Amino acid sequence: MKTAAAAVLFLFISITAKAQSLAWWENTVHWDGVTHWERYIIYTPGYLGPNALPVPHISNGSIDSINVFGVSGTYHYSKEDKTVNTTLYANYSFLKDKISFDLFWVPIEHYSMTHELKTERHVFAFKYYDRTATGDIHLTTNVQLFKKRFWQSALRLGYRFPTSTGIGSARSTNGPGYWMDISFGKTFRSIPHLKWIGMIGGYFWQADNIEIRHKQDDAFLIGSGLEWNKNKFRLQTYVAGYFGYFKKRDDPVVFRFNMDKTIKRNIWFFRVQQGLNDFEYSSAELGMKYIFKK
Repeated sequence: MKTAAAAVLFLFISITAKAQSLAWWENTVHWDGVTHWERYIIYTPGYLGPNALPVPHISNGSIDSINVFGVSGTYHYSKEDKTVNTTLYANYSFLKDKISFDLFWVPIEHYSMTHELKTERHVFAFKYYDRTATGDIHLTTNVQLFKKRFWQSALRLGYRFPTSTGIGSARSTNGPGYWMDISFGKTFRSIPHLKWIGMIGGYFWQADNIEIRHKQDDAFLIGSGLEWNKNKFRLQTYVAGYFGYFKKRDDPVVFRFNMDKTIKRNIWFFRVQQGLNDFEYSSAELGMKYIFKK
């Protein structure tokens, strides 16, 4: 009898908790009783997880003429969101010093968000207790425009395949996106191992939200910094970001410090990222890439 009573009580509490969660979501988003819950998610970087709409990295205007595969671990910290994820990397040199393809993908992230952040991001009630998600696949085509002694420039065309999960928990968009930019590198004549690097272009992604009422956000992409490269040891430091059309936390700007060292056929790398605007995370990444022979 006691066992049956306990089971009934547990079932009652579970149903009540779920109903309360759904009521909480309805009040949070002011649900109209008709619109699908996905349209209440705000598809801008300031309202999503750290891997949803990352700022593209700055290249140095040159094409990587190596074939590599790599893996890393990253920790993203903010007061209301702690995230740990694995990232896979690959680069394929299609035509040496002319054309290459690179890819990165976050196969799994583990996260913990506060109730206040879930409320702000309109997390769906039935996804409230989720703690894992998968990211989108990003594929980039790189084409060398010109390469002289002191100047290099490359065209980059990137596409984001909608392969992510975690929409209901406001971790990703699971929507297509693309970016295009021209990167450049200018070597200092007096310091041959030091280079000024930068990029300029556009970043675009699908963002269908009931409040914004636009199908796509268009952003201006820009970044600039310095690179030191000597004896297979490279340091990069730069600021980059993009500035969206919605003006609803879609202007993410980040500072990055990258360091990598090539030892035989292994590239060890360490990266630090600090959000400056519309990106409330401090991030650290450690990983390794393996160079395949042609």
